[in-house]
Amino acid sequence: MTEHPRGVARKLVAVTRGGNMNPGGSESALDVLSGPDHHDRLAAVLRELVTATADMMLCRAETPLADKAFVLDLRDEEGEPVVVDDLDPPVRALVRALLAELNGRPEDAEFQLELALRDDPRFDPVDVLVLCLLWTVGSIEWCEQHDAPTPGWLA
Repeated sequence: MTEHPRGVARKLVAVTRGGNMNPGGSESALDVLSGPDHHDRLAAVLRELVTATADMMLCRAETPLADKAFVLDLRDEEGEPVVVDDLDPPVRALVRALLAELNGRPEDAEFQLELALRDDPRFDPVDVLVLCLLWTVGSIEWCEQHDAPTPGWLA
């Protein structure tokens, strides 16, 4: 990858937020999905997005992090609880990667990201990328609404 994963992640966030960048242009952020080393590039971009999302979510913590164990309350469109184990394997792994990052377990996050991108014809890695982008954008919007900092590289 010629561009740093953060640069690609920043472009993808801009497109997701409705930016006017052409995602298919000559320096396309979507190039992360093609080429012989696409798996490694996509993994690096996801790692940056998960870390950024976790960092922004940690801004919501009201006590020192050492006093916390983070969990996620997942809900469907109707507001009903979602059981993590019932999710498709790549989504389940992405949720667990975020939880690992929130709980200061980067080695576990790395393992879960590898699971999220496991080659399986039943699942499209684009879905994992889109979900992760939505989480990141949602976290950015929360930070903006609450005057909380976002990672400087996302600006």
